[in-house]
Amino acid sequence: MNFTGPEPTDLVNVKSLNHAFLLQLRASSSGRQWRRRLPTAVQLMVKGLTDLQIGRLSATPFLLMSLRERDADYWHVLTTDDSNPDLLLATDRNADSESLSMAGLAFLWALAGRNPYAARLVSGATLNWCEHLADCILLQLLQRTAGRHDLLQPRLAGSEEFWNKLLGPGLSSERDVRKAAHLTALQSILTEDPTAHYRPLKAAACSTLAPSLRVADRNRRP
Repeated sequence: MNFTGPEPTDLVNVKSLNHAFLLQLRASSSGRQWRRRLPTAVQLMVKGLTDLQIGRLSATPFLLMSLRERDADYWHVLTTDDSNPDLLLATDRNADSESLSMAGLAFLWALAGRNPYAARLVSGATLNWCEHLADCILLQLLQRTAGRHDLLQPRLAGSEEFWNKLLGPGLSSERDVRKAAHLTALQSILTEDPTAHYRPLKAAACSTLAPSLRVADRNRRP
């Protein structure tokens, strides 16, 4: 079944969020906490990123920050009406980190409501998660996630191969080399879940920048 991928304006927002995230990841107090999740060698490379390199890396067609889209238990607590809203509440509030989390969440919520497949491509989430997010009331969603410094994390933080790809050829001065590395990294996040249908997801990843995509697992609500 054919469907459209992210629109150019969506990718502009992805790039803006990536740029803000990388700046914080490189230097801020919240960035130190996020860097600790990365392999040691990757931490050092992130700290040494130049502004030019951050600009290049920001152009990945997916979010470099994760909102724990694959953590079903975490999101069940956040979005279930009868759950304790303080169960996962973090105590250390950082204004820059929190504003970035809220901006990313609001962006994905709006995108999922308009095009859950595009939200899936830029976040690596399952289609069910994107549809569930779109069903949430935005104000309640932001209230439940406010102050949680454990919500936002580097994407695939434990994968040295993933980050070496981004911080190696993904920073190349040659545009075609960068694009190829970014698309390879995109395939990694789309196939992260071993229960995913790998073949259509990889096809979608390769077509993202000229978005006319196909998947076989459209599980729409009645």
